[in-house]
Amino acid sequence: MARRIKEEPSVHRKRIADAAEKLFITHGIEKTTVSMIAESAGYSKATIYVYFENKEEIVAYLVLHSMKLLKDEIMNHTSKSLSYKDNYSGVCEGIIRYKDKYPIYFSLLQDVINVDFSEGQYYESEKSTYYIGEEINKYISELFNLGDDAFVVIFTFWSSICGILSMTDKKSKYIEKQSRIKKDSFVLLELEMLYHGLINR
Repeated sequence: MARRIKEEPSVHRKRIADAAEKLFITHGIEKTTVSMIAESAGYSKATIYVYFENKEEIVAYLVLHSMKLLKDEIMNHTSKSLSYKDNYSGVCEGIIRYKDKYPIYFSLLQDVINVDFSEGQYYESEKSTYYIGEEINKYISELFNLGDDAFVVIFTFWSSICGILSMTDKKSKYIEKQSRIKKDSFVLLELEMLYHGLINR
Protein backbone atom coordinates (compact mmCIF):
# COMPACT_ATOMS: atom_id res chain seq x y z
CA MET A 1 0.00 0.00 0.00
CA ALA A 2 2.92 2.36 0.68
CA ARG A 3 3.88 2.20 -2.97
CA ARG A 4 0.41 3.38 -3.99
CA ILE A 5 0.47 6.33 -1.59
CA LYS A 6 3.53 7.69 -3.39
CA GLU A 7 1.86 7.46 -6.80
CA GLU A 8 0.25 10.49 -8.43
CA PRO A 9 -3.54 10.80 -8.09
CA SER A 10 -3.81 10.48 -11.88
CA VAL A 11 -2.33 6.98 -11.64
CA HIS A 12 -4.98 5.92 -9.12
CA ARG A 13 -7.76 7.51 -11.18
CA LYS A 14 -6.66 5.67 -14.31
CA ARG A 15 -6.37 2.35 -12.46
CA ILE A 16 -9.88 2.76 -11.06
CA ALA A 17 -11.29 3.86 -14.41
CA ASP A 18 -9.66 0.93 -16.22
CA ALA A 19 -11.25 -1.49 -13.77
CA ALA A 20 -14.61 0.24 -14.15
CA GLU A 21 -14.41 0.10 -17.93
CA LYS A 22 -13.95 -3.69 -17.91
CA LEU A 23 -16.90 -4.08 -15.56
CA PHE A 24 -19.07 -1.75 -17.65
CA ILE A 25 -18.32 -3.86 -20.73
CA THR A 26 -19.16 -7.09 -18.92
CA HIS A 27 -22.10 -6.04 -16.75
CA GLY A 28 -23.25 -2.70 -18.15
CA ILE A 29 -22.96 0.66 -16.42
CA GLU A 30 -26.24 0.42 -14.52
CA LYS A 31 -25.47 -2.97 -12.93
CA THR A 32 -21.89 -2.10 -12.01
CA THR A 33 -21.53 -0.80 -8.45
CA VAL A 34 -18.77 1.19 -6.78
CA SER A 35 -18.11 -1.85 -4.57
CA MET A 36 -17.52 -3.97 -7.66
CA ILE A 37 -15.16 -1.35 -9.07
CA ALA A 38 -13.24 -1.15 -5.79
CA GLU A 39 -12.79 -4.90 -5.60
CA SER A 40 -11.69 -5.16 -9.23
CA ALA A 41 -9.23 -2.25 -8.90
CA GLY A 42 -7.81 -3.52 -5.61
CA TYR A 43 -8.96 -0.59 -3.48
CA SER A 44 -11.34 -0.18 -0.59
CA LYS A 45 -14.67 1.42 -1.41
CA ALA A 46 -13.68 4.41 0.75
CA THR A 47 -10.52 4.90 -1.30
CA ILE A 48 -12.53 5.04 -4.52
CA TYR A 49 -14.30 8.09 -3.13
CA VAL A 50 -10.96 9.80 -2.53
CA TYR A 51 -10.39 9.90 -6.29
CA PHE A 52 -13.94 10.02 -7.66
CA GLU A 53 -17.05 11.58 -6.18
CA ASN A 54 -19.26 8.74 -7.40
CA LYS A 55 -19.80 6.30 -10.24
CA GLU A 56 -21.14 9.09 -12.43
CA GLU A 57 -17.79 10.87 -12.24
CA ILE A 58 -16.02 7.67 -13.28
CA VAL A 59 -18.32 7.48 -16.30
CA ALA A 60 -17.58 11.13 -17.10
CA TYR A 61 -13.85 10.38 -16.89
CA LEU A 62 -14.25 7.53 -19.38
CA VAL A 63 -16.37 9.66 -21.72
CA LEU A 64 -13.57 12.23 -21.80
CA HIS A 65 -11.07 9.49 -22.59
CA SER A 66 -13.35 8.24 -25.35
CA MET A 67 -13.63 11.70 -26.89
CA LYS A 68 -9.84 11.99 -27.03
CA LEU A 69 -9.65 8.62 -28.78
CA LEU A 70 -12.32 9.68 -31.27
CA LYS A 71 -10.45 12.89 -32.05
CA ASP A 72 -7.26 10.91 -32.64
CA GLU A 73 -9.02 8.48 -34.98
CA ILE A 74 -10.49 11.30 -37.07
CA MET A 75 -7.26 13.29 -37.18
CA ASN A 76 -5.25 10.20 -38.15
CA HIS A 77 -7.47 9.51 -41.16
CA THR A 78 -7.81 13.02 -42.57
CA SER A 79 -5.76 15.98 -43.75
CA LYS A 80 -6.56 19.47 -44.98
CA SER A 81 -4.48 18.68 -48.07
CA LEU A 82 -6.89 15.93 -49.18
CA SER A 83 -10.06 16.25 -51.26
CA TYR A 84 -13.51 16.51 -49.71
CA LYS A 85 -14.26 12.93 -50.74
CA ASP A 86 -11.03 11.54 -49.31
CA ASN A 87 -11.55 13.42 -46.05
CA TYR A 88 -15.16 12.29 -45.83
CA SER A 89 -14.00 8.70 -46.27
CA GLY A 90 -11.33 9.33 -43.64
CA VAL A 91 -13.79 10.73 -41.10
CA CYS A 92 -16.13 7.79 -41.67
CA GLU A 93 -13.25 5.29 -41.43
CA GLY A 94 -12.08 6.90 -38.20
CA ILE A 95 -15.54 6.65 -36.67
CA ILE A 96 -16.03 3.07 -37.82
CA ARG A 97 -12.65 2.05 -36.38
CA TYR A 98 -13.53 3.85 -33.16
CA LYS A 99 -16.84 1.99 -32.92
CA ASP A 100 -15.24 -1.38 -33.62
CA LYS A 101 -12.36 -0.86 -31.17
CA TYR A 102 -14.35 0.84 -28.40
CA PRO A 103 -18.03 -0.20 -28.63
CA ILE A 104 -18.83 0.97 -25.12
CA TYR A 105 -17.38 4.40 -25.91
CA PHE A 106 -19.37 4.57 -29.14
CA SER A 107 -22.47 3.99 -27.03
CA LEU A 108 -21.44 6.67 -24.51
CA LEU A 109 -20.80 9.10 -27.37
CA GLN A 110 -24.53 9.10 -28.10
CA ASP A 111 -25.57 9.85 -24.52
CA VAL A 112 -26.35 13.27 -23.05
CA ILE A 113 -23.31 15.58 -22.79
CA ASN A 114 -23.38 18.29 -20.17
CA VAL A 115 -23.21 21.78 -21.72
CA ASP A 116 -24.16 23.92 -18.71
CA PHE A 117 -21.09 25.02 -16.80
CA SER A 118 -22.46 28.27 -15.36
CA GLU A 119 -23.39 27.06 -11.85
CA GLY A 120 -20.43 24.81 -11.18
CA GLN A 121 -22.61 21.68 -11.06
CA TYR A 122 -20.37 19.59 -13.25
CA TYR A 123 -17.27 17.44 -13.29
CA GLU A 124 -14.13 18.90 -14.87
CA SER A 125 -13.97 15.96 -17.25
CA GLU A 126 -17.46 16.89 -18.54
CA LYS A 127 -16.26 20.37 -19.39
CA SER A 128 -13.18 18.99 -21.12
CA THR A 129 -15.35 16.54 -23.06
CA TYR A 130 -17.52 19.38 -24.32
CA TYR A 131 -14.54 21.39 -25.54
CA ILE A 132 -12.89 18.43 -27.26
CA GLY A 133 -16.19 17.75 -29.00
CA GLU A 134 -16.24 21.35 -30.18
CA GLU A 135 -12.67 20.98 -31.43
CA ILE A 136 -13.70 17.94 -33.46
CA ASN A 137 -16.69 19.77 -34.92
CA LYS A 138 -14.58 22.81 -35.79
CA TYR A 139 -12.01 20.62 -37.49
CA ILE A 140 -14.70 18.87 -39.57
CA SER A 141 -16.24 22.23 -40.45
CA GLU A 142 -12.89 23.47 -41.72
CA LEU A 143 -12.23 20.27 -43.68
CA PHE A 144 -15.41 20.79 -45.67
CA ASN A 145 -15.69 24.60 -45.59
CA LEU A 146 -19.16 24.34 -44.08
CA GLY A 147 -19.45 28.01 -43.09
CA ASP A 148 -22.77 29.17 -41.63
CA ASP A 149 -24.38 25.74 -42.08
CA ALA A 150 -21.72 24.01 -40.00
CA PHE A 151 -23.77 23.10 -36.93
CA VAL A 152 -26.77 21.74 -38.84
CA VAL A 153 -24.62 19.77 -41.28
CA ILE A 154 -22.34 18.31 -38.58
CA PHE A 155 -25.21 17.41 -36.25
CA THR A 156 -27.03 15.75 -39.14
CA PHE A 157 -23.83 13.89 -40.05
CA TRP A 158 -23.28 12.61 -36.49
CA SER A 159 -26.94 11.59 -36.14
CA SER A 160 -26.89 9.84 -39.49
CA ILE A 161 -23.65 7.92 -39.13
CA CYS A 162 -24.45 6.82 -35.56
CA GLY A 163 -27.85 5.66 -36.75
CA ILE A 164 -26.41 3.88 -39.78
CA LEU A 165 -23.81 2.01 -37.74
CA SER A 166 -26.22 1.09 -34.94
CA MET A 167 -29.04 0.01 -37.22
CA THR A 168 -26.89 -2.07 -39.55
CA ASP A 169 -25.46 -3.92 -36.53
CA LYS A 170 -28.93 -4.72 -35.23
CA LYS A 171 -30.50 -5.56 -38.58
CA SER A 172 -27.60 -7.17 -40.46
CA LYS A 173 -29.53 -10.36 -41.28
CA TYR A 174 -32.50 -8.37 -42.54
CA ILE A 175 -30.23 -6.17 -44.67
CA GLU A 176 -28.49 -9.14 -46.24
CA LYS A 177 -31.79 -10.87 -46.98
CA GLN A 178 -33.47 -7.83 -48.53
CA SER A 179 -30.52 -6.28 -50.38
CA ARG A 180 -28.30 -9.34 -50.87
CA ILE A 181 -25.41 -7.14 -49.77
CA LYS A 182 -23.13 -7.88 -46.83
CA LYS A 183 -23.42 -5.50 -43.89
CA ASP A 184 -20.06 -3.78 -44.38
CA SER A 185 -20.74 -3.13 -48.06
CA PHE A 186 -24.21 -1.85 -47.21
CA VAL A 187 -22.69 0.60 -44.71
CA LEU A 188 -20.39 1.96 -47.42
CA LEU A 189 -23.36 2.35 -49.76
CA GLU A 190 -25.30 4.31 -47.13
CA LEU A 191 -22.29 6.50 -46.35
CA GLU A 192 -21.89 7.24 -50.07
CA MET A 193 -25.51 8.36 -50.22
CA LEU A 194 -24.98 10.49 -47.12
CA TYR A 195 -21.95 12.14 -48.72
CA HIS A 196 -23.87 13.19 -51.82
CA GLY A 197 -26.81 14.42 -49.80
CA LEU A 198 -24.92 16.24 -47.06
CA ILE A 199 -21.34 17.18 -47.92
CA ASN A 200 -21.20 17.28 -51.70
CA ARG A 201 -24.19 19.61 -52.09
